[in-house]
Amino acid sequence: MSVKIISRATWGAKSWNGTPNYVALSSRTEFFVHYDGANHITATGNAVPQAIDRQHQAQGWAGIGYNFAVDQAGNVFEGRGWTGQGAHCPGHNVSGIGVQIAIGGDQEPSDKALAACRALYDEACAKAGRALAKKGHKDGYATLCPGAKLYAWVQAGMPAKGYEAPSGGGSSSGGSASWDGKSFPGASAFQLGKSHPAVTKLGERLVVHGYGRFYKVGPGPTFGEADKNATMAFQAAQGWTGSDADGYPGSETWKRLMAAPKSTAPKSTIVALNSAVKPGATHAQVKELQQLLLKAGYGPIKGAVTSYYGAETQKAVARFHNKNPKLKSAGKSYDPAIGKQGFAELQKEAGRK
Repeated sequence: MSVKIISRATWGAKSWNGTPNYVALSSRTEFFVHYDGANHITATGNAVPQAIDRQHQAQGWAGIGYNFAVDQAGNVFEGRGWTGQGAHCPGHNVSGIGVQIAIGGDQEPSDKALAACRALYDEACAKAGRALAKKGHKDGYATLCPGAKLYAWVQAGMPAKGYEAPSGGGSSSGGSASWDGKSFPGASAFQLGKSHPAVTKLGERLVVHGYGRFYKVGPGPTFGEADKNATMAFQAAQGWTGSDADGYPGSETWKRLMAAPKSTAPKSTIVALNSAVKPGATHAQVKELQQLLLKAGYGPIKGAVTSYYGAETQKAVARFHNKNPKLKSAGKSYDPAIGKQGFAELQKEAGRK
């Protein structure tokens, strides 16, 4: 499958509200998959990127924040493209290429959409000259995106029915016709300096288990010192010593890495509201308030994101209170002031836990 990308001009993009920064392909190390949100999406074709573009410009952004969007028919639409800085995952907009698949809630992604997204991933790897780490939005930011179904697909390695990844390129799944993509490929796959698609899978699972600190860039298909050191640390955590913890994966190491990591109680990401955050005030946390309101769907907030708690922010807070009347101040029908309990609830609605 070749990647045919529908240009911004073809799908009718509005002019940029400030051109996104340039990002060299050599800076890309991650590939993020997103979905639209809680509701099912029935639109296909140009209406998909047009709707995203309108929403993001209304939020004060330069325009559509994803690098690409994919509809259920398998059409690929140019957003910020290969070299535009994204606006899809804070802290990862330079290193990560963001792709939205136009589904929402528990909607099933089509085979065509998954194949198109996987083709984009392989093309991104080839352009970047390395295998990019496969991630869902929630891997970089506290959110429910990309939903349970797409996230499971990403965790499974982004398989796509009827699609064959190119061999010999930057893809993490091509280049070894005899390997099924899941089972232990044999010790010969893990030799320093040797490339094998299972090495990328190994690195991705080490990251899932909490050993991503050993990688300066995302896991790739060539077995290197980062892979060896991360594997050694994982093996030591199993209580193994000596040759059982030499950094070279065997079948038992592989089996344990493929299993789900042991669950630990996640730390809450809910933060307290500063008492200085109130209508008419200027405070650094107002920016966070505005971002949360936009994320939870209470925008637009004209002029955001700023540290000023002005009239537009007050209107958005009032919309939040209209949906959550129990959080309004007693006796008020219009409440533009966020309270401590309301701020905590807003964070939950925005995806924090």
